[in-house]
Amino acid sequence: MNEFIKQGGVVMYPLLVFSVIALAIILERFIYFKRIRLEIPERLMNHVKLSIREGNTKEILVLFNKNKSPIYRILARGIENWENGYPDIEREIEEVKMSELPEMGRRLPLLHFIGIMSPSLGLLGTVTGMIKTFHFLSLQLESQQLAQGISEALITTAFGLSISIPTLAAYYYFMNKIEHITVHTEKRELELIHYVQKLGEVGAQIQD
Repeated sequence: MNEFIKQGGVVMYPLLVFSVIALAIILERFIYFKRIRLEIPERLMNHVKLSIREGNTKEILVLFNKNKSPIYRILARGIENWENGYPDIEREIEEVKMSELPEMGRRLPLLHFIGIMSPSLGLLGTVTGMIKTFHFLSLQLESQQLAQGISEALITTAFGLSISIPTLAAYYYFMNKIEHITVHTEKRELELIHYVQKLGEVGAQIQD
């Protein structure tokens, strides 16, 4: 490994740091998304509606607040405020979304930065390697030293791409997860609001 890094030249060191950081972020985010639920099942949503209709949401709130998924915590805030009417529900949900949803994308901008910068660093290593090669040519040195410069150029390019490709793949994989959760959150949010609004209209008609 040390020999491989030496052959790649000085550019290999920042690339090596990039690879370690990227791997750490990918593992941490993978574990995070593995632990949280991406959706609220239809069966559970029906249970939420039943709890609201019966006016007893304590049990369902305990279940939702214990869950680590942002979507559950977001909807829990709406369930807590269902008696205040749908405008309050919407306002409370939007407030908690501002803190819960960004958590899903934590460190992903850095992952994206590493993904797009790694090939550029690899290209920089290619350029320095070729400069070294032409320098050796001008000095009419042995083929072994020429091979050293070419080797540096090829290794840094390959290493940069080998970091960039899986890093960007992981980044877009996680972004797809976030998009899925966000869309599903909005769906369940609207479902809850419409249900509470409907209950309010029915209650008003009964009073009339």
